[in-house]
Amino acid sequence: MMTARLKLAAAILLFPYLAISQISGTVTGWDGQNEVPLPGANIYWQGTEVGTTSNSDGAFEIPITDKSSVLVASFIGYQSEQKNVISRKGVINFSLKPTGDELGTVEVIGRVDATIVDLKRADLTYKIDDQELRKAPCCNLSESFETNATVDATFTDAVTGQKQIEMLGLSGKYALIQRENIPFARGLNAPVGLSYMPGPFVSGIQLTKGLSSVVNGFESITGQINADYFNPESSPPFYVNAYANQGGRMELNVLSATDVGNKWATGVLAHASQTSRINDVNSDGFVDIPTGNQLNFMNRWQYRGTKNWESQIGVALISSEKKGGQTDFVDGENPNTNPWGYHSKGHRMELFGKAGYFFKNKKRSLGQVYNYSYQTHTATYGQRVHQGEQNSFYYNAIFQEDINTKNALKLGASIQVDDFEESLFSNTLQFDLYARHTQEWIPGVFAEYVLDPSEKMTIVAGIRADYNSLFENVFITPRLNLKYDVAKNTTLRLAGGRGQRTPIVINETQSVLTSSRVYNFNYYGELQPEVAWNMGASVSQNVILGEKVLKLNADAFYTWFESKLIADLDADPTQAVLLNAHGSSSFSFLAQADYPIIKNLDLRLAYKYLDAKENYLNGIEKTYLLPTHRAFLNLAYATVSDWKFDATLNWFGEKRLPKTTSSPIEFQQPEYSDSFFTLNFQVNKSFKKGLEVFAGVDNILDYRQENPIVNAENPNDLYFDSQFTWAPIFGRTIYAGLHYTLPKKAKK
Repeated sequence: MMTARLKLAAAILLFPYLAISQISGTVTGWDGQNEVPLPGANIYWQGTEVGTTSNSDGAFEIPITDKSSVLVASFIGYQSEQKNVISRKGVINFSLKPTGDELGTVEVIGRVDATIVDLKRADLTYKIDDQELRKAPCCNLSESFETNATVDATFTDAVTGQKQIEMLGLSGKYALIQRENIPFARGLNAPVGLSYMPGPFVSGIQLTKGLSSVVNGFESITGQINADYFNPESSPPFYVNAYANQGGRMELNVLSATDVGNKWATGVLAHASQTSRINDVNSDGFVDIPTGNQLNFMNRWQYRGTKNWESQIGVALISSEKKGGQTDFVDGENPNTNPWGYHSKGHRMELFGKAGYFFKNKKRSLGQVYNYSYQTHTATYGQRVHQGEQNSFYYNAIFQEDINTKNALKLGASIQVDDFEESLFSNTLQFDLYARHTQEWIPGVFAEYVLDPSEKMTIVAGIRADYNSLFENVFITPRLNLKYDVAKNTTLRLAGGRGQRTPIVINETQSVLTSSRVYNFNYYGELQPEVAWNMGASVSQNVILGEKVLKLNADAFYTWFESKLIADLDADPTQAVLLNAHGSSSFSFLAQADYPIIKNLDLRLAYKYLDAKENYLNGIEKTYLLPTHRAFLNLAYATVSDWKFDATLNWFGEKRLPKTTSSPIEFQQPEYSDSFFTLNFQVNKSFKKGLEVFAGVDNILDYRQENPIVNAENPNDLYFDSQFTWAPIFGRTIYAGLHYTLPKKAKK
């Protein structure tokens, strides 16, 4: 299905170069036997106030400055080390030596926050490292935000087991989800993209609330999630993670990296998971957790040049299969009963690369990033079959100039090409209920200006113009972020701007197919872009209480849509009425406090208020299955003997359910769900030589929604519906696993 134009674009732009606007690397130290990471090491530009600290794996990132070319790393008990940036080009690895004349055994003690607000950025960005992700070890990014109040993860229905995230009261498709600044969970990959990103692959996440930089594109509406994978520089020589739970889910993740000569390094990331057990806790005849498997592989090569540039190229392969529905369908023992079943298969292939060049004066950099992906998806829902196929090519070129200490400019051009085909076929009627083939070319240009008029203020103003061949128009994307340090420990942020995306009709409303509802296109009309405006404000306050710091953060965001694709489930309980709605909106407020109660015991407390509304066929109503109120409490304790304990208590307020007043009495549902609590607990123990084991319990209180499927005993009836899932289905889940990291050897 890939067109000649798409092939030509991919061939011409196969080997571009990626801009690097920051230095990354690791800080390690010799403990007498091995080279170990140094968490909490100080890294700074000599003679300036620009600095950072290394995370729990010794990795760091620091922005480039024109005030100094000498980077320094220091750590208590070790000799400081400095290196010239020009000689290493964008990747700096420090190996510190212990102080004193002899290399005796050194006890490395360091502690850094696993999640922090980046106080230097004009937008509201949370930096989350891999230690925070290990608090929720299973298993992919859609399941890795249990200890984060910004993102909510919910099930879309009671059949597929598919989780979607929500930010600012809107589904995850309205956030720009990237893998190392390459758009990832979009198009055909939007519903499943986060489940294709294994948590152990991720070294850190930058989570931005509100509109992100125009440099990253025009599709961000509620925020941006950028996941950095372990690369050949930051990855340990060998790492393995294993996981198993009582539901029959097993996972294995393996990472490996090695140098190949003086200039090349390569890394391999592999994932395999399987759920083989059939679970039906509530005895409704439907499996609670789909069975299936996923294989995920990535290999990339990194080149460290000698003339101010470096690059990398890689390939990624993903294969996934799931089966759900009635237990007779999943186990296949009674095929003659014609059970209702769900069966999906997905495959994805990627070729990606990036590189960057620094000019001699170090004030300028030029970079490019590219990605080609091919993805297919086939899913059977009873007697309906959804098929999708997509070829995509992405290219982004960025030129950056640091004019002086107070002014910086980014200019660039990008292109997004999508060749997409999807259909919905009825086995009963033997014809397509829906079929569409689109080709979308979106070339664009952008400019972003960073102004620091004083030490207290930062202004980032950006604008981009993109031409969309599908809608045959040019659309403008303005965005503005402002940060002002009101006082020494008080930071205020303001943000606003526009976002736009192209919806994929059936792909983004697949949960409808887990019911007997039929699509109603009578009110839909022609395909339209989804266009939204977002504005927000936040305040970060650090309160010094003796030797402790109470960190307070509060933010409020309002999003309103000029146009939005929605599936109206209120109008008729047997239909899903598709609408190009105008006037949908969402208001989000979040208040969060982080405080070290005693030494090594951290508390995180948060409250979230959401008021999301859709303009349905019969008027404006609250969005389905979204709690208006949510509260969150996390306690994390670490001992000096390498024990870690983590507990998270969630409270979810009531959620509005689709209207069923016109259904037969026996199938009518309440207008709102119950409110409920969930409690998760995990314990980790670290041993010498890189071994860490963990065990835990999700949903200790065993709260379950007893009847998530309406009319489950008659799945071919008009009123069969699994879209009323508002709470856990499986209940309490016990799990265990391990992490093993082979430390880097001392360099001779």
